[in-house]
Amino acid sequence: MDVIRAVESLGGVARYRELVGLGVSGAALSAAVGSGVVAKPARGVFALRDADPSLLAARCAGAELACVSAAQRHGLWVLRRPGKVHISVNHGRRLPPEFRVHRFPGTPSLADACVQSLRCLPQLDALCIVESAVATDRVSLQELRGRLQGHRDGGARRTVALINPMSQSIIETVARFHLLEAGLSVQTQVHRPGVGRLDLFVEGRLGVEVDGRSYHSGPEEFAEDRRRWNLLTVGGIRVLRVTYAMVVHHPEQFLALIRQGLATVPAH
Repeated sequence: MDVIRAVESLGGVARYRELVGLGVSGAALSAAVGSGVVAKPARGVFALRDADPSLLAARCAGAELACVSAAQRHGLWVLRRPGKVHISVNHGRRLPPEFRVHRFPGTPSLADACVQSLRCLPQLDALCIVESAVATDRVSLQELRGRLQGHRDGGARRTVALINPMSQSIIETVARFHLLEAGLSVQTQVHRPGVGRLDLFVEGRLGVEVDGRSYHSGPEEFAEDRRRWNLLTVGGIRVLRVTYAMVVHHPEQFLALIRQGLATVPAH
C-alpha cells in the first residue's frame, strides 16, 4: 500500500508495526520521511503534516485517545474542549502533565469512550457526548446501562437516564438539561401539523427554538423559518428563540427568559 494512504487509513498517525502490517516496507517509509511527505515525530511513529495534534501527542506517548479526546476525534458533541489530552494506557510509567490518564488496555471503542466520559467529566459535558452517540445510533442505551452496574456508577446512571435519543443538536441538549435542572417539564421535537417539529415545549405551553451558530444559511431557509413562526403564532403557540451563546454561556439569562415567557402564557 502507498505510504500516505496507509497512514491516512490509520487516522493520520501510525506506528511502524501497523504500517508493516499493511504491507508498507521500511524502504518506502524511509523514502517518504526523506522527501518530507511523512514526518517521524518519535521513534516508531509516522504522521502526516496535518495530523490531529491530540492523536499525534497520544501516539508519541505510546498511548491511545480516550474519554472526551476520543469523543472529539469521533465527531461527538463536545461542549468544552479538554484542557488536557485524555489518553488510555495500560502501564504505570510516568507521563507528562499534558495528559489525563485512563487505565485501559488497547484502543477504547466509541462505547468505551462514552463510559469513560460518564465517569470522568462534569454531568452536562458527559451528557452531550453520550446523547450524541445514542442519537446517531452509534451506541445503544441498553449497552450503556449494561456497562454501568457498579456501586460507584450511580452518577453515571443518573446521567444516562437524562439521555433523549430524539435530540438533534448539542444546543438542544444543553437547553433541555438546564430546564430540567430548574424543575421545569420539557418535551422535545414536538410535532405541530403544517409546521413540523418544535425543538422544545416547556410546561406544555411555551415553545422554544434553539438557533445554532450557522442558522439561516440562505433566503429559502429564512423564508421557511418565517412561515413556521407565523403558523405557530396563528395557532396560539408562543415561541421563544434562543441562541447558542445564551444557552451555553449564560444559562441564567436563558432560564430568566423562559420564566418571563411562561408568565405571559396562561397555564392550561
